[in-house]
Amino acid sequence: MPAENITPAKNSSIPRNSSIRRITEWKQKMIAMMLEDEDITRLLYYNSPDALSRPKLTEDQIYELVDTGSSKRCIYPTRYREDVIMDQMSFIGVSVSNFIPQESWRQFSQRYSMGYLYFYILVDTAIMDVEEGQRQDLLLQKIYDIFQGSNEFGMGEIKEGNLTELWDQNNKFGGWTLMIKVIDLM
Repeated sequence: MPAENITPAKNSSIPRNSSIRRITEWKQKMIAMMLEDEDITRLLYYNSPDALSRPKLTEDQIYELVDTGSSKRCIYPTRYREDVIMDQMSFIGVSVSNFIPQESWRQFSQRYSMGYLYFYILVDTAIMDVEEGQRQDLLLQKIYDIFQGSNEFGMGEIKEGNLTELWDQNNKFGGWTLMIKVIDLM
């Protein structure tokens, strides 16, 4: 059966660049921005305490961090990995969620929505310690530095919305959930 073109919705009042229509684009941009940071890629690729003093990753090594067929894959466009992790490693999941009409002083906007970019940072407890501190804290700091105040998503600058501890797989992995608030068109 031949492929069929998806026709645009008949409701012309929906902006073509609204947040809901850009979820995939935003996830890809979130991942790309993290891959541009040398410290993030080293903290994810090297499991040793001297990760930040190890050599800069090659383009192929960086690609391994997101390649679905790679054993080094550790950045995901979802919160969860599809399997139980037996190896010592770190990983980051990203998602875009919780969009609601923007609320301001108990008035809800019918034009703007508010939602969050999520970063799920998890590190095996056996490799948390690095020479500069805790691996999960350093990953959090670098991600915060990249995204806090960025103009790459939604309208205006994005800001931290919440930060909570995250433990997974019977406390084998620990880290953080960072939420960055986005305001955009509905």
